[in-house]
Amino acid sequence: MSRRTNGPSFEVERDVSKNALHMETGYASGAFAELLAKSEKIGGAFPLDRACLLVSASIDPHTDISACETELDELAGRAAKLANGSREPYAQVGALIESLFTIGGFGGNAAAYAASSNSLLARVITTRLGIPITLSIVLMETARRIGLALEGVGLPGHFIVRFPDPSSRLFIDPYHAGAIIDESDCRALVDRVYGGKLTWRDDYLDSVKPRAILKRLVLNLKNALSNEKNYTAALAAIQLQLVIDPDDPSELRDRGIILARLHRYESAISDLEAYLARRPDAGDGEHIRNTVRYLRRATSY
Repeated sequence: MSRRTNGPSFEVERDVSKNALHMETGYASGAFAELLAKSEKIGGAFPLDRACLLVSASIDPHTDISACETELDELAGRAAKLANGSREPYAQVGALIESLFTIGGFGGNAAAYAASSNSLLARVITTRLGIPITLSIVLMETARRIGLALEGVGLPGHFIVRFPDPSSRLFIDPYHAGAIIDESDCRALVDRVYGGKLTWRDDYLDSVKPRAILKRLVLNLKNALSNEKNYTAALAAIQLQLVIDPDDPSELRDRGIILARLHRYESAISDLEAYLARRPDAGDGEHIRNTVRYLRRATSY
């Protein structure tokens, strides 16, 4: 921590602190890329909690990854004690729900649902408030620590966790304090989110792979940061998305738009033209072409 002094020396110390924070976020982004690169060599497996915490650290340099992992360890330890050492899945689920939601106080952040902090796993672990996907990650990664494999289910507009019994059609809704729900409840959730305008498909209940969970998390984060007009952080989130899925041209488009808002016009034009080259028939193609023409005029002044 910088020592408070008078005069220019304090400004120098503050600048050094900023540089250190920038180095920390850069290190986290590099570690994130390295983690996913290594996962490709071993069949795509990676620790979801560590990946999500590196996302947090890439945006918030004050993230203490070790402390967050220790907190998940402690939550899992309490669940194991509540289960009295039972390995029976129903007993373990009950213990996890009690540890996280009844005692731990985890729940949905209805008062500030759209806040970017809800997509930062480290903040969710600290504040106990989040959105469905981050709360589901807390549940799944705590369960993993006691030997229980839980799978995520990415309903449109809402994320839940599949019950461990494969013959069961039950699910856990971490956003609503770990409520146990069935397929009809899932349909009702989707209807509520989309106002009954989305036709139900049974594959909405399919399990989601960890990489897809990570991509959905970072997409939520990017959108929230953009809505908050925190464009520098949104750009960092797009860089993470391109690590997860380098073949997604929509991220080139979004990066170009963010770069334009940051007045980095040449780089913006490059990304937007790369998007058009890869998606020549894109529905938003004409809008993007007009944007490129506007940016070219802006750079000519």
